[in-house]
Amino acid sequence: MFQRLKGTVEKAIADEQARQRTLSPVGRSNSNTGTSSRTESPATRQRKPKPKDDAPARGPDPAEFESAFVLEDDSAEISRIGTPANAAMEEKSGEVPISEKAQDVAFAPTANETNTEKPKVSLELPADVRQKLKKLDTLESRYKDLLRSYRIAHARAVSIEPFEKVLKENTPIGSITEPDALVEYLTQLNLKGVMVMDELKRVSGERDDYKKQKDILLKAKEEPKAIKAEAEKAFVDETGDSVPAPSVKSPLSSRVATIFSPRTQPQETSDNKDVTEEFFSYDDELPKLQEEVKEKTAEIEQLKSKVSAVEQTLATTEQNASGVQESLTATKSELEIITKELNESKEAADACQEFQEKISQQTRELWLLKQKLQTTEAQIETLNDALSKHTREADGKIARLEKAYAAQKVATKEAETSKTKVLETKETLDIELNSQINTLADSRKEDARIIANLMDKVMELKVTQTNSDTQSPSAASVQTPGGSSAPVQPSAAKKKNNKKKKKGGAAAASVEAPSIAESAPKSVNSTPIGPSIADLQSEILNLKSNITEKDAEVAKLQSKRRSEAELSEELENMQDNLLTIGQEHVEAKEKIKELVAEKTKLKERISELETAIEGYKDDSKVSEATDTELKAQVAKFEELQSKSSTLTSDLAAAEKLATSRYKDLAKLQDVLQKAQPEMRSLQAENANLKTTKEELAAKTSELRRLEAREKDLKAEMAISKKQSADRDSEVKSLNEKITQEMNGRLQAENQSRISSRDLRKCEAEKIQVAAAGEKSAAEVDKCQDEAGKLRTKVTDLEGQLSKVTAESTSLREEIQLRASQYNSSQGLLECMRSQEAELAMQLKEKSEAVESLGEELAEVGRLLSDRTREGETMRRQLADVDNRAENKVRDMRERMDAAIEERDRAEEETSTNARRRAREVDELKTKIRDFERDIKRANDDKDELEISSKEWKRKLNELESAAERYMQENNDIRSAMSESRDALDRSEKQHRDEQKKNTDLRSLLAQKMELYEKLNKEFKILQLKQTRLSDVASSRSSFDTIRSGTNGSLSAGGMNGAGTGVDLTYLKTILLQFLSQKDGKVKEALVKTVLGQLLHFDKKDQEKWLAAIK
Repeated sequence: MFQRLKGTVEKAIADEQARQRTLSPVGRSNSNTGTSSRTESPATRQRKPKPKDDAPARGPDPAEFESAFVLEDDSAEISRIGTPANAAMEEKSGEVPISEKAQDVAFAPTANETNTEKPKVSLELPADVRQKLKKLDTLESRYKDLLRSYRIAHARAVSIEPFEKVLKENTPIGSITEPDALVEYLTQLNLKGVMVMDELKRVSGERDDYKKQKDILLKAKEEPKAIKAEAEKAFVDETGDSVPAPSVKSPLSSRVATIFSPRTQPQETSDNKDVTEEFFSYDDELPKLQEEVKEKTAEIEQLKSKVSAVEQTLATTEQNASGVQESLTATKSELEIITKELNESKEAADACQEFQEKISQQTRELWLLKQKLQTTEAQIETLNDALSKHTREADGKIARLEKAYAAQKVATKEAETSKTKVLETKETLDIELNSQINTLADSRKEDARIIANLMDKVMELKVTQTNSDTQSPSAASVQTPGGSSAPVQPSAAKKKNNKKKKKGGAAAASVEAPSIAESAPKSVNSTPIGPSIADLQSEILNLKSNITEKDAEVAKLQSKRRSEAELSEELENMQDNLLTIGQEHVEAKEKIKELVAEKTKLKERISELETAIEGYKDDSKVSEATDTELKAQVAKFEELQSKSSTLTSDLAAAEKLATSRYKDLAKLQDVLQKAQPEMRSLQAENANLKTTKEELAAKTSELRRLEAREKDLKAEMAISKKQSADRDSEVKSLNEKITQEMNGRLQAENQSRISSRDLRKCEAEKIQVAAAGEKSAAEVDKCQDEAGKLRTKVTDLEGQLSKVTAESTSLREEIQLRASQYNSSQGLLECMRSQEAELAMQLKEKSEAVESLGEELAEVGRLLSDRTREGETMRRQLADVDNRAENKVRDMRERMDAAIEERDRAEEETSTNARRRAREVDELKTKIRDFERDIKRANDDKDELEISSKEWKRKLNELESAAERYMQENNDIRSAMSESRDALDRSEKQHRDEQKKNTDLRSLLAQKMELYEKLNKEFKILQLKQTRLSDVASSRSSFDTIRSGTNGSLSAGGMNGAGTGVDLTYLKTILLQFLSQKDGKVKEALVKTVLGQLLHFDKKDQEKWLAAIK
């Protein structure tokens, strides 16, 4: 964007310069040009604008356009061209537009300094030019920062390019924006290196093994040649009676020992060290290994041919071993029976496992049901509490409202009675007042009539007076006193009239006129009309007195009227009070209706809760049934625990027997090794005793065959020794694992005992175990019966084993000591098998016991508050269980004593066998062939035993893994127990907090009720104020809408003005690139660099965008 602006500005400058050059004169003063060229900086000198197509793909170097894009110096150069020196030429031509002149003036701030003598050009710039100048000013302020950031970005791009080239050439990664791919590539390289090294080590080890086998085969090849040479020497030396006996012994014993002895391991280690120290490639080693393999295969084929020849010789010896085969078949059949029984016991164990799994599922379901029960009971309790609270509050409110209603009723009754009384009094007063007013009106009418009569009389007197005007002049003297008296009367009449009200005003005026008129005739006719005037005056006085009386009565009536008005006002106030009381009554009735509705709702809720409680009771019954089942399962668990204890004791006894028998085997092997040289010496003596050459030749051939067979047998014996040693080591490792497992189990049992003690301390444990103890006895009896059956089976098996051992002893007596040793080892292996089976069963039972223990612990932790009453029965049953366990321990001790006695008997038998050894040496020659057949059969049996031992090892490993899983599950269950206890504590705390909150809410409710009463009083006043405020707010809102409209228009204008500063097409392209990118890191880079600068992101905005991308 900045480059575009720069290009447009440079184009405008170049066009303007070209126009100025066309308009300016050709000849200029040299002084001006020289000074300008000298003072001009190299940055401000004119440069040709560069085309946009020449820019490279990564962006131009900032050094190319940094010095060119300086706005101040370009403006200075333009200002020099646009100085007013050519004003005359410009005026003459008149072709230059006004906007261009304005640009010249705008870009010529330094012209005043160079040409001060010339006049200044004062032209106003248009609005578009000013806006562009403002934009240029903003760009000038931001130009340094943009140039700095562009330099940094350009330097990074330049430094990244060679690295990316190297990556593309050497790796499948295309750019530096893929660190995950680079990490994967490096990890794959490391894995390849590791795999190559592992393969190298494996191949080197195989090579060493092949070399060793080759050496052994070469030695085996050399041995028959040496034997032949020795036999020839012996045959030659027989003539001279000098037969070297040790020469026959040495090659067989020493070389076979060297071939099959386990002391070849140090060579392996040294070879391995050499291999690890040396580094070689596959290409060098593979052909060598292939050649060696070919040679060895050829040697193996030769050896196979020799072995076939030896097997032909052994065919004759196999015929004599038929009896031994029959005995072995019998033992095999017995072994098959034993294996079948073991399989049956395994199936029973599997069935027990399935049953225990079902038990665990049922216990989990029980636990869930109990949890639901507890939660529902807690909810019911809380709802009952809330119901009781609501009912109490409703009852209190109803009682208060009823009291207020009764008080209001009493007040209304009193008000109504007072109102009736007031109305009655008002009616009586109205009647009296009306009667009085009527009387006064009648009296007034009479007074008016009298006054009219008097006026007639006065008129008559006036007429008479006019007639008497012609009389004596003394009338003038008489008039003066009458004229003086006349104004006195009107004054008195005025005073009286002022005392009267509006009604009496007209009457007073009418009275005044006759009084004036009366005064005139008095003065005129004092002498002739004296009596009539006196009468009239007396009547007038009477009338005035009557009028005054009536005025007083009118005043009294008016006062009464005022009292009536006050009473009417009081009545109106009472009516208002009655209306308010009625409204309050209506509100109270509405509240009562609402409370009644709430009460009905609460009753419905209570009925619903009662139905829910009944459902929960049914669930509790179901849970009780499951509890009974659990108790039965707990009893089974106790049985299994007792069985596990017995089996542990059996295991310990079996381990002791195994160790003792292993020691016996070692002793017998030592005896065999000592007996071997004696056998060789006897063979040499037999060879010397042969008299004839024919017998010697036959015997030598037979000896050669026997020696070859002896070599084979010795090799087989050495292999069997190695295998027995391996098996012994495996047995030792298994025994160690068993001891470790036993220790772990003992620890687990100790932990379970400790937990049981802790649970005994808890009330919940008492409940559950007590419940479980009732049915445990029956299940323990069943398990004891099953154990008795199994023991009978074990005893039968032991009897069969004893028979087999007896048969083996008979065979030992018939064959040799080695046969007896082999049979004893076979018996030991069978015992170990049985022990392994028992161990497997024990492991399964212990794992099941661990599972049941964990489940019981979980259930016991949740049933703490339900079973407090059954503790005593549990203690009794536990005492019974302890007694039974002690009895079982006694039985196991007796079995241990029996096993020790058997061991002593076996030792005695071995001692007797050792004594008989000297006798059996003579019979060894005749029984060697039978022994070889037995060894073959024994090897077959060994192979079968190896297969079975591998299977047992696999099963043991599976059992060990299962035991570890069960231990982990037990730990998880314990952690869940602790979490459930913490949750219970939290729930109790929450319950307490809720109780506190309820108390606080009650106090707040009371305060709010008081506030409600106050607010009801102030509500009417606030309504009036609200009406006034609504009028004011309506006027104010209209004014605000007008203001908001003006502000919105201004803000929209400001946004449009600001939006013009950003190039929309450039923004669209960047946003398209941003949306089309799938890599999140590229999007993050765009947000941080380009979009952040264009859209002016803050740190918060950047974080929001980055979070949306992720």
